[in-house]
Amino acid sequence: MKLTRAKLKELIAEELNKTDKAEIKRMISKEVDKSKKDFEKQLKKDVETEVEKLLKATATKEEIAEITKKILKKLYKDLSLHHPYVIDRIKI
Repeated sequence: MKLTRAKLKELIAEELNKTDKAEIKRMISKEVDKSKKDFEKQLKKDVETEVEKLLKATATKEEIAEITKKILKKLYKDLSLHHPYVIDRIKI
């Protein structure tokens, strides 16, 4: 079947009614929701994998230990200088 130029223009210019538009919107929203869920699942898996890899590295463990030590030192200094009553309440 050959389409003439006039027939092609007529097919393209055909107007959609409200039910067609609503159906198209519904189909698009379903596909968007599905692909969004798939993307979120894949992203979660990828992030978990990368975090596991990083936490298994010894360099990362050492960095975490150093950061933790700095935080504890600052907390201790802050408690001892600004809140001496907290230290006084510790029973030995």
